[in-house]
Amino acid sequence: MNSEQTRVLTNAIQLFQALEKHRESDGRFAGSMHWKHISGRDYLYRGFSGGRNHSLGLRNRETEEIKQRFEAGARAHKKRTMELLAQVKIHSGYVKVNHLNRFPISGARILRALQKAGVPNRVIGTNALYAYETGAGVLFMPDQLATDDIDLLMDARQSVKITANLKKRTLLSLLKDTDKSFKRLSDSPYEFAASNDKGYRVEFITQGNKDPMLPSDFSRLLKQGDLQPIGIDSLKWCVSSPRFTEIVFDTRGMPLTVDTVDPRAFALHKWHVSQRSDRHPRKRRRDEAQARAVAAVVSRELRHLPATEVITRLFPSSVVNRDSRSEDEFSI
Repeated sequence: MNSEQTRVLTNAIQLFQALEKHRESDGRFAGSMHWKHISGRDYLYRGFSGGRNHSLGLRNRETEEIKQRFEAGARAHKKRTMELLAQVKIHSGYVKVNHLNRFPISGARILRALQKAGVPNRVIGTNALYAYETGAGVLFMPDQLATDDIDLLMDARQSVKITANLKKRTLLSLLKDTDKSFKRLSDSPYEFAASNDKGYRVEFITQGNKDPMLPSDFSRLLKQGDLQPIGIDSLKWCVSSPRFTEIVFDTRGMPLTVDTVDPRAFALHKWHVSQRSDRHPRKRRRDEAQARAVAAVVSRELRHLPATEVITRLFPSSVVNRDSRSEDEFSI
């Protein structure tokens, strides 16, 4: 990135962080306060969504002050939220002018829907590169980024939390919230992918079971007919890798928090996949190119990453240890 892009990106990220920090106090002003007349006396009630109400006591000077402070605080909080949102929208123009609006809009809407529902996931595959380039202050070439899909890694160890946070909904219904045309790719009870009318594809994946003949935790917990994350054995390394989180900007210039895997784990996993004989040659070449590109960025730009042996302990020695003759910018 040039100096202007770096400046715009830094300012836009700091603004979004301020908005997210401000939103942490949304719960303090959720719902409303109102008086309720019962048996000839007024009581102050705090009302919440879903019809829940909580009594704060008989009307007196103290409860009147509580109501006044709450309403004044709610007005100030809402005003500050609107001011910050307005600034985010203004900065989206600067982001677009500087060509930093790179994350696909369909994928961005899906991630926001999952985040709003509290469904934990990590972006892996090509879309993870958008987080790495933000963290490193670089821009990957378009041929490294071209993709019409998004891979979402869901940790089977969090399957109970994921299904609980869906609140009787389905993964497919969350996708439909972003685009009503999303449909399962097949009628298979183990379908893990969906696509919309524009051909944008979403795949839910998870680490493989120790016993591949056993049903996954997701198949036992998710509703019948919902998308079922498919188990892939090598993803056990990615699931256990350190988390890497960055703010990126979608094609409209709007900010988005992306959780993915440590770029060192990404590079090693992509390298491993690229060496598999059962991988399609075209995909193998792309995997290797992405592995080398991310490894180069790690060694040259992401030098602030904490030194750790976790990555090398996660992957088998056959992946980590390579013939020295093949070591170049891939060496990390």
